[in-house]
Amino acid sequence: MRNTKGQYASPEDKQISGEMEELLGRYLSSLQQQKERTKESTIDTRRREVRYWLAFCESNDIDPLAATTEDVKGYIQVNTHLADTTIGSYYRSVQSFYSIVENDAADDRLELANGHPCPDKRTIDLKQDYDIFENKAEYKLQHDLSAGDIEGVRDGAGEILALKPEQVERLFDSVPGKTRPTKERNEIAVRLNWYTGCRSVELSRLRIENIDWDECSINVRSAKLNVKEHSGQIRRDVYFPEEFRFQLKRWCTRVRHSFSSAAEPNSGRILVTTHKNEMPGPQINNVVKQAARNAGVQRPLRPPNPTPDDEVKEWFVTTHRIRRSAISHWVNDCESLDLHQVRRIAGHARIQQTMAYVEDDDAQIARDYQKAMQ
Repeated sequence: MRNTKGQYASPEDKQISGEMEELLGRYLSSLQQQKERTKESTIDTRRREVRYWLAFCESNDIDPLAATTEDVKGYIQVNTHLADTTIGSYYRSVQSFYSIVENDAADDRLELANGHPCPDKRTIDLKQDYDIFENKAEYKLQHDLSAGDIEGVRDGAGEILALKPEQVERLFDSVPGKTRPTKERNEIAVRLNWYTGCRSVELSRLRIENIDWDECSINVRSAKLNVKEHSGQIRRDVYFPEEFRFQLKRWCTRVRHSFSSAAEPNSGRILVTTHKNEMPGPQINNVVKQAARNAGVQRPLRPPNPTPDDEVKEWFVTTHRIRRSAISHWVNDCESLDLHQVRRIAGHARIQQTMAYVEDDDAQIARDYQKAMQ
């Protein structure tokens, strides 16, 4: 039952009454009739997670067939201690329950007294309302993984590990550097890594004369594509936010050439060292890794729990991780960017490479399709 302030409570366990079990069975039967091609794994997930919802309803004296949007929001609220992907899955199971019940024309018991409480983002938007990234396995945080999980994860694996935007932004204020110009150069490097999604060697290649200050873009040569096979894609434009323009321009026109004895004013590589006209990719990577340590988000991936004598062979936060995080953000969070645009910015030769950053959500596809066809 809710407390004296009317706040929702989590059930002490996930057990439900016989009446709720019957309702769960009717829902699952209708789900399988309405969506015959539903995978067994999906049915198992819905069975488990709809039971959680029904247990919540029962513990808070809510009739599931008369639940309101506020009831669903209460359910989200009591689960905010869980991982984003878990909350997203729980919420999609609630949406599935009501979509199936709403569309059932055969079972007289499956009638909604108040209609669908959460049909789309106009009623509940996990990202906007709760800062929850509901359908991105890419945002599975490294510190949520067990040592055994970490040992099996590599960049080529199906699970893409990525930082959330707010985690990356913590790096900006945590860059290393003994002098103010060095810290400024390092912050520019980390910001360009995140804003452009460039690989470390591409960051090293970025040149002042290739900046379009009006468009906030930089033309760069790809570090991966073969000029004979991809002549039209060997160079691409990457972009940075308008609010970063002043900081970048100040570095390029006022600070950079006084910082480096090897740099020419208004031309050459954007990122330089005190004695060289180019900051090499490995050095940029070291700056990113140290910034992550300073920000408290750096951890070893391999070995997962090193002893004082162990050499860390792979760190979680690197320039490549920032690149993957940027692409994940563009694909999953930025509705104004479509996949083909992200592919071009990322410098992928094939759309399939960009698709690897998308978390499939069949229920969301169905809802978005219906909305598009209205």
